[in-house]
Amino acid sequence: MLRPQPAMRFSPFLLSLLVCLAGPAFGHPFVQNSMWVVFAEDRVRVAANVSVKEILVASGREVGAEGEDAKYEAEAVSVAAEKHREYLLRNLHVTAGGRELTGVVTGVTPPIAFTSGDKTFFQFELEYPLAGPPPAGVTFRHDMLHEFPYAPGQAWDVSYVARVKRAGSEEVSSWLLRQNQASELPTGWTSAAVTAPATASSQGWRTFREYLQHGMWHILTGYDHLLFVSALVLATLSFWEMVKVIAAFTAAHTLTLALSVFDIFRLPASIVEPVIALSIVFVALENVFAPRRAHSRIRLAIAFGFGLIHGLGFAGGLLEAMEGLPALGIWIALAAFSLGVEIGHQVVVLPLFGLLALGRRGLREGFQRAAVRYGSGVISVCGVYYLFVSVHEQFFLR
Repeated sequence: MLRPQPAMRFSPFLLSLLVCLAGPAFGHPFVQNSMWVVFAEDRVRVAANVSVKEILVASGREVGAEGEDAKYEAEAVSVAAEKHREYLLRNLHVTAGGRELTGVVTGVTPPIAFTSGDKTFFQFELEYPLAGPPPAGVTFRHDMLHEFPYAPGQAWDVSYVARVKRAGSEEVSSWLLRQNQASELPTGWTSAAVTAPATASSQGWRTFREYLQHGMWHILTGYDHLLFVSALVLATLSFWEMVKVIAAFTAAHTLTLALSVFDIFRLPASIVEPVIALSIVFVALENVFAPRRAHSRIRLAIAFGFGLIHGLGFAGGLLEAMEGLPALGIWIALAAFSLGVEIGHQVVVLPLFGLLALGRRGLREGFQRAAVRYGSGVISVCGVYYLFVSVHEQFFLR
């Protein structure tokens, strides 16, 4: 029987290291901004809060770990923000009556202080003149950063939380404007008797749909969470065993996500992010060095324990996107986001388990040992990389 040479044994680890180093430091290519939209009779007024992270990426600068570009020279960032005027106008598409409106930036307000790149915002004030009587609805669509890759084969995911109102009215609605998705925002200028029933009946479903998609993409573009669930699934031998360990993880992250959303329990990113990376390394190495524990109640406890921390990580992709929602909207968004997270997990978990089951059936025990050993080796190296980056980011770049 041919035995793999040392170089061949080491190659999966080398390959995984190269894959990790080829990508960026972050597991989530998200940019979360916000805007106010006010519909006057003769114009649409927009106040867009754009993060420094988006401004720097759009200007061609590489954005490293969080905080690295927070200590930039304020003057240089302000220059990039001024240039961002034209970029914002080109990539924010406002349409009324089937005609795209031509906007103008009327002012740019810098932040009071600079902190991290995704927590520091410039406010851009824009106006879009309307021709004729005010329309019943105006469509917003944006494609911010679509031409800048976050990583090979992966784009930035930019979204805006929009608070919308009619001029002179106190009624405000909230919308989640996702990248390259058109949203028709009601202006409120038509008869309230005509528009109110349709708005009331559709608001909940619209919120559910928006945050369901938000949860799915949060997971499918979050390599750290996917690495963890993949490490859990690799060691399972039966469908029921897989269901139990994923159920333990799901119950835990759903619990802490809810606690975080309602501000009952939260932890700083300086704790959450390194522990998430550590969880990847721990489970992957346990697969290799203590494989029997992967089939015991200890593994369920580990999945649940680390799931609590992952739930706090999920909250980072939801809290800002829920800003301004009414109480009922928060419950709907939480349920939809949680369901989206779970759908995203299953998109990875079920095919992975199916491939492993087919391999075990055709190649038996040899395949299982190799899959667990080399698959966990790849995952552990990527986990070590994320651990190094998160510790460096949280403790040395502040």
